[in-house]
Amino acid sequence: MNVTRAVVFWLFVCCLPLLMVATSLGWAVNEIRLYEYGFDKYQISRATGINELELKRIAQHLTDYFNLGEDSVQIRAVKGGEEFNLFNERELVHLADVRDLIQLDYRVLAGALVVMVICALVLLLWLKDGWRTPVRGLFWGSLTTFGLVVALALWAAFGFEQLFLLFHLVSFSNEYWMLNPATDYLIRLFPAEFFYDAALFVFGVVLGEAVLVAVAAFGVLRWKGGGVGLARTGHR
Repeated sequence: MNVTRAVVFWLFVCCLPLLMVATSLGWAVNEIRLYEYGFDKYQISRATGINELELKRIAQHLTDYFNLGEDSVQIRAVKGGEEFNLFNERELVHLADVRDLIQLDYRVLAGALVVMVICALVLLLWLKDGWRTPVRGLFWGSLTTFGLVVALALWAAFGFEQLFLLFHLVSFSNEYWMLNPATDYLIRLFPAEFFYDAALFVFGVVLGEAVLVAVAAFGVLRWKGGGVGLARTGHR
């Protein structure tokens, strides 16, 4: 039974980083203010000739498409008083792949949450552990999350190009993500620098979540006279 308890406990711990990262990624994808920040910082209106209101409409259309609210990602944009199809076929294929990746993120989020709830119930109801064991799991899961994200943030800070390339090689099975800034609006709307800022945003949110949960879990355990040591797992 001790082996079962340890497996369930560490499964609970390992799901917390997945939950926090998936939640933060989903937030970033849907945060229109993040898009507007990038448009303003990198002067996308000047670079593309598309005004700020039109850029915001495009960003909203993209988020609707990523959340299955639109059947097609293609949008008629206005530039110089004339309408045109914003994306070419290569960009349409890549954006469909991005939508699939975002939907996978949502499934990971839901799956991690379900597994954590099941693990907590198993610890509490079947293995008869007290409430302190799941709280310790939150503490150690938060520390694990913090360590992993700090490592990724340092990698991004000193080698974002390599990290960005690796992400695309792992995430996509084709080369439609390789776009031409001279002809493709997608990369003109969202240059690599935008994704660097977005990555820092996600890292910051995850680190904030990890610190808050770790401090809260530690405080509850100390307040109730418990400890965070792994040796206490399985005790009330």
